[in-house]
Amino acid sequence: MKKIKINDITIRDIFQNIESGYISEKLLSRTIEHLSKVKFDSLEIFGGSAFEKMLDNNFGKSPFEIVYEIKNKNPGISLQALIGARNLVGMEVYAPAVIKKFICRCAQSGIDRFKVFDALNDRENFKYTISAINETGSHCQGTIIYDDLKEVDYYVDTAENLVKSGCGSIYIKDVESTLLPQKTGELFKALSGSIEAPVYLGGYNLRGLQVSNYYNACLSGCSGVDLSFIPSSYTDLSPAIFALLLSFKDTDVSVDIDYLKVLEIFEWFKQNIYSYLQNDLLYSRFLFSNKNTNLAPKWLLSSINRQLSEIGESNKIDIVLDELFKIKNEIGNPSLATPVGQILGSQAILNTIISDHRWEITNDEIRKLIDGYYGKLPRDVDKDLKEKIFAKNTSFITETNYTDKPIDLVAAASGKDIFSDETESPAALINKDKTFVTGGIDNIEDKTYEQCADELKNLSVKESDILSYLFFPDKTLKFLENGKHASRKVINGSSNILQGQELRFPDMLDLKKAAKFEDIDLKKLREISNLVETSNIDEISLEIDGVKISINKKSGNQKPADKHGPSDAAAAASAQSKATADSKNGVPGELTGIPAESGRNTGPEAITENLLKVKAPIVGTFYRSPSPAAPPFVRAGDKVKKGDTLCIIEAMKLMNKINSEYDGEIAEILVQNEEAVEYDQTIIIIKPLN
Repeated sequence: MKKIKINDITIRDIFQNIESGYISEKLLSRTIEHLSKVKFDSLEIFGGSAFEKMLDNNFGKSPFEIVYEIKNKNPGISLQALIGARNLVGMEVYAPAVIKKFICRCAQSGIDRFKVFDALNDRENFKYTISAINETGSHCQGTIIYDDLKEVDYYVDTAENLVKSGCGSIYIKDVESTLLPQKTGELFKALSGSIEAPVYLGGYNLRGLQVSNYYNACLSGCSGVDLSFIPSSYTDLSPAIFALLLSFKDTDVSVDIDYLKVLEIFEWFKQNIYSYLQNDLLYSRFLFSNKNTNLAPKWLLSSINRQLSEIGESNKIDIVLDELFKIKNEIGNPSLATPVGQILGSQAILNTIISDHRWEITNDEIRKLIDGYYGKLPRDVDKDLKEKIFAKNTSFITETNYTDKPIDLVAAASGKDIFSDETESPAALINKDKTFVTGGIDNIEDKTYEQCADELKNLSVKESDILSYLFFPDKTLKFLENGKHASRKVINGSSNILQGQELRFPDMLDLKKAAKFEDIDLKKLREISNLVETSNIDEISLEIDGVKISINKKSGNQKPADKHGPSDAAAAASAQSKATADSKNGVPGELTGIPAESGRNTGPEAITENLLKVKAPIVGTFYRSPSPAAPPFVRAGDKVKKGDTLCIIEAMKLMNKINSEYDGEIAEILVQNEEAVEYDQTIIIIKPLN
């Protein structure tokens, strides 16, 4: 009798579905203790947003340390990680040196299986990562995102290619819940009959078809499935494992686990875990339908629902989802796996809720997706849409990733093997003229890790911390500043992490060349800012009225900011040193934290006959200078002219210059450097010159 293997994804689901404040070290330890009683084939520890959310824990352990502790206490358990082939656990495309360091660190911490996926199923994106995994002696499971428009032969061919590239097993992931039981049986019969490697299946239960699909797959050659004690649908509060076990009765397949222990674990979860689960049930016609239409993944549905609720538009969930799939079809029908799901989801909200008409505001990540940054799209992009998007501006924003110039942007138009030494445009470097610099990907000099290590040296020299910082800088800084991390390197052993020293962020926005915002609809900008604030999107790059804008999260929010501006630590150092300097120079009051005032209108507002309020046009973080080492834009007593920059307000890493609308003299600065400011809060008072 064939034994079906189960990969338990409960740990990953706990971090993704429970607020981090509720996850204690004791709770996590008890969860592992219970799961270890059952002979699961493996436990999946992180994947998707779980790695990032692990950094929010309140018990002082990094994601790598959590993995190590689990493995150390349960050495016989196989631990698994779900990672993007080139984006790993983040949203960006990372260079080979970073990929290799990350995989090695995971393996040293206790991960012995890597489930590797690519949102576009671009085979070329897998090659380096597969090789790096095999070098560690770990198992690589090549993942194929299910596409209901593809024939069975496509999966057989792709699976054979992944096995030849070094994958020890194949995993079919039904991201959009379009896999039906009959098709499942046909697919796994073909796969199991064509390749020698074992084939696994994973999918959500949004339509209640998870067990039916699993059952048919297992009877047709599937070797194992993903299951969790966290409910995977919005209509069911029990795990699918019970129904699956029952469905195998009187068949020639079974599961080698103890039913009584599973029942014991379930009862413990009901009492200790279920009360913490986020209650974000969706009553959408997209879920409750007899049509086999694509569904967004559970995490994306939840994210969109939360974002719409925050801006008071939750009743428009179906409109946004309809737009999501309309965009998906227009740009080549890519899957909604990370990072494509985040990109398309943000654009769907822009098109339906924020903009006056479709594509009025362009998420620049859409351009990068179309232009091949993330790999080759599965189908052609709508010609009219492509012309419309790129007609606005033929250039597009690129990330500097702490290097002197952008790296690792794939020239999809070249259609060449991005990992081949023979290709003329691999992982190309894009310059201002949008031409490509040649040279193999392995020859690209990437200093990202070294620069991050240098910036973090006063906090930690651990490779695990440096890698976390590279993916999620602000979250990692906050994590390291926790006093519980005494084992990490700190200046003089003090919790005062900087003591006057500064961290440099070389990719700080060049404010001398920054676009002006005077003509932009600030109401629309605020709506977009609030959208990103409450979402799981790290960054939205877009264009409004010909002006390019990048909106990123600030420190302390649900998601971290990227690396485009003063970090919390850097700005804190600047604030500390500047406050001392200004005090010595006789400039009191500028950093004294005078209580802010509020009003109804943005922009300068008369408070007396000869004084004007400058108010924050958006929610964000106040910065006095363009970089930690630079002098402030203005001080109390300085004369300013109309158009002069007064400060920056960073709205999730969008560096908004706040310019003076009058000629005058700075009477008072009411907020401290790096202080959070609210929309419409008075930040500066100007005495106008007559």
